[in-house]
Amino acid sequence: MKERSARIWETLSQGRRRWLTVQIIVPAAGLGVLLQHELALSQPLWLEILTLGIFVLLFAWISAGFWTALAGFWVMMRGTSRLGDSDPERFRTNPREDVRVAIIMPIYNEESTRTIAGLQACYRSLQRIGKLEYFDFFLLSDSRDPQAWIAEELAWASLCEELNAFGRIHYRRRPVNNHAKSGNVADFCRRWGNHYEYMVVLDADSVMSGDTLYRLLQIMEGNPQVGILQTQPVSVNRSTLYARVQQFSQRLYGPLFSAGLRFWQLGDGHFIGHNAMLRVAPFTEHCALPILPGRAPLGGQLLSHDFVEAALMARAGWEVWFLPDLGGSWEESPPTLIDDLKRDRRWAQGNLQHLRLLAADGLRSAHRFLFINGAMSFLAAPLWGLFLILGAISGFLFWNPDGASNDMSMFHYGLDNPLPIWLFAVTLTFLLGPKFLAMFWVHWSGQARYFGGTLALLAGVLLESLFAILLAPVRMVFHSLFVLQTLAGRGVKWGAQVRADQETPWPVALRNFGPLSLVGCLFLFAAQPFLGFWHFAWLLPIFLGLALSVPIAVFSSRSSWGLWARRHRLFLIPEEIQVPRELRELAPEYVDFLPKMAGDAFVATVVNPQFNAVHAALQRDRAKLWGVTAALCNKALTMGPQSLSQRERNILLSDRQAMLTLHRAVWSQHEPEKLAAWGLL
Repeated sequence: MKERSARIWETLSQGRRRWLTVQIIVPAAGLGVLLQHELALSQPLWLEILTLGIFVLLFAWISAGFWTALAGFWVMMRGTSRLGDSDPERFRTNPREDVRVAIIMPIYNEESTRTIAGLQACYRSLQRIGKLEYFDFFLLSDSRDPQAWIAEELAWASLCEELNAFGRIHYRRRPVNNHAKSGNVADFCRRWGNHYEYMVVLDADSVMSGDTLYRLLQIMEGNPQVGILQTQPVSVNRSTLYARVQQFSQRLYGPLFSAGLRFWQLGDGHFIGHNAMLRVAPFTEHCALPILPGRAPLGGQLLSHDFVEAALMARAGWEVWFLPDLGGSWEESPPTLIDDLKRDRRWAQGNLQHLRLLAADGLRSAHRFLFINGAMSFLAAPLWGLFLILGAISGFLFWNPDGASNDMSMFHYGLDNPLPIWLFAVTLTFLLGPKFLAMFWVHWSGQARYFGGTLALLAGVLLESLFAILLAPVRMVFHSLFVLQTLAGRGVKWGAQVRADQETPWPVALRNFGPLSLVGCLFLFAAQPFLGFWHFAWLLPIFLGLALSVPIAVFSSRSSWGLWARRHRLFLIPEEIQVPRELRELAPEYVDFLPKMAGDAFVATVVNPQFNAVHAALQRDRAKLWGVTAALCNKALTMGPQSLSQRERNILLSDRQAMLTLHRAVWSQHEPEKLAAWGLL
């Protein structure tokens, strides 16, 4: 039955993807022919070829998103995707008694209170439904900051004590954090993977309900051909205006795109690296990431691992399913525009690296398309910028001294030449169409009340669209810069991400967006006399967005503005109307059992007997380093803890005997100055 099931979905997916290809190519080619006819009458050949090529490529990319949303709308209106025997959810099976699942949370210099709150919410949710016996939890640390490292250990110990979960919730810190998150997961698979058949990968801001976790296990148990089950995490819990707008747009438009993606992908789904269940054995065997030839950033270690791991799993014959309807899967988005762009910088490099894997042997076409689509998410920006530059060149080539639009200019349009208006209208329809489809679906299905009501929903969509229009040129500039930096050999590494709400000060916004605002203001005040009215109006939204980039970055980062919008029922999402218990349990009062550690964590760990005992119990005796650690102990005791660098503190913290020795020695001190250095006076 399972082999027949696989053949059914593969046959179905091939037909659907051929139809998607036709839907993408035909409109783009048709509009390209119309544009070519117009350009051939007026533009130089080189300008015609470049303009036409960029337009067709960009429109094809936009078209893919539109048809995906339309397919999702059709699926949701019908209430079924007609998968039949291909649907893995049909084969849900109660798990075997001896099956084991590891829920792993890789962390790197994270705020431990939020991390522990999310882990506790998952644990208690499984406990409430009576399915905890199948699951173990692992907090996998790559933290290098002693402050974060110590806080993690103490929070883990307190959580285990609070839940009586010693032996079920585990903590491990890698001494060497090579290959970042993917290396952290790979290290877990090598050390403990043979004890577990499945693992659920979480991010530090992830939360999943017990019902969803158990349902994933049931689906995996009933579908031995499935290697990865990916849920659709929903962004929640942010207060800044910027993040609330992102939450609203993702929650409103996301279901259409998600349903459409599943419609096209079926068993060739994608993997986003978290909030998913994986089969450990095939993941360990087949998903080791390749090292790209050449120098970083386009060569060397892959910065984005998830799409590649899904492609490798599928190449080995395993199915990868995206299950957006499961629910009970949440995450948190970047709180500010600057934080969002920092994340995009890393994604840009990682997605451009994926293009080098397109020719790899054995990859399925669906995953090659995902590589291309991911890269286009960033390549579209410089292409759009180049398209605008070509339009400006056309305008200057046929510029009239009186500022009027020349009949030969690419920007000339009117009753005698309506083609540019038609092209703009079609493009706008493909861009905004999914938003109207999403609004119709929400209203038709009776869910508008969960977005604040129909009027609030409409107002939110209008304001979100205006916000997106103003931010589009800012993203275009930064994404173009990211692509150019990557191609020029300037790489970036994954670092700790900002998880909590924070505001962007004016000096920071000026430093990051000041040049863009200056360019936008110069255009608004100086360009109109040199351009025709329509040419100026065409470019106005772009340069207005650039001019306003500084105040937008500042005001959108403010929680007060986001909370004002919430009080007026703007940008509400269903998870705020009916708050799931797992999200309520992220509140500070649910983790008030965590130890309060003020000041220097290293000093507290040396001095506090409880902290010292917990930390020492998690370390090994490093006899080979005793000569180094003994010297560092002497330095700390004679010159005080402030004399130690972070590297020296990490060396001492990683040696059990050194920390026990320091603890005894500090408490044996009698000199007031030395006692004061350790906070004992």
